[in-house]
Amino acid sequence: LRLILGDQLNAAHSWFRSPRPDVLYVMMEVRSETDYVRHHAQKVLAIFAAMRAFAAALQAAGHRVRYLKIG
Repeated sequence: LRLILGDQLNAAHSWFRSPRPDVLYVMMEVRSETDYVRHHAQKVLAIFAAMRAFAAALQAAGHRVRYLKIG
């Protein structure tokens, strides 16, 4: 199990070189992450959009991903 946060969307990271069936990546849109400092609503939406796109790219590359949307 590997947790990926919104500021860790690096496709060049060694974790993503090749899919591993024993690894599950978990990504979550967590409300507390949007509230620890004041963010503009558009910035929060941009972060979540980037996370969703990254998760989709990982899945398309054959990685196992569990993505949990806010709300």
